[in-house]
Amino acid sequence: MKRFFLLVAVCLTACSGKDFIPSRAERFVRSTYNDVDRIVYMKVDTVTFGDNLDYRIEQARRSMEFAAMMKRTYGGERYEEDLAKEKAWVDALDSLKAVTAPEVLAGPAAYNCTVSYNNETNFVWVQLDPLGNLLGITKDRDKFLLNPGGDVPGYFELWKKFHD
Repeated sequence: MKRFFLLVAVCLTACSGKDFIPSRAERFVRSTYNDVDRIVYMKVDTVTFGDNLDYRIEQARRSMEFAAMMKRTYGGERYEEDLAKEKAWVDALDSLKAVTAPEVLAGPAAYNCTVSYNNETNFVWVQLDPLGNLLGITKDRDKFLLNPGGDVPGYFELWKKFHD
């Protein structure tokens, strides 16, 4: 039943026009910062489930490369096991991507909105989920989430298998 209501909400959001996400971002900026007179600039980028999975795969590959470097540098059974574990994790993520339908990978996981108000150099970054709910708002770009929103179905079950 919960999935049904979520599906209906997503459909209503999609049918409500392309201005829904920018208007939500503006609303959150105005409610967070009390000095907003006018919105000067707004840019909305869609973060897909595929983008988030690609980010996780990239991070897993970096961990695997680090484990390989540790094995080369220090040798030993411990580093061999770490490398094997990291390689298996990368392979599992690659497999998950291969079996996930392209339309799922292309679906929106979140929206990254860049908003400038009052003048061209006063930026706020807003992240919203597909329903327009606030994930984060900041004037510090370094606090922006790197992979906001949800993950492809099966990711967390896979993560638990490798990290529990």
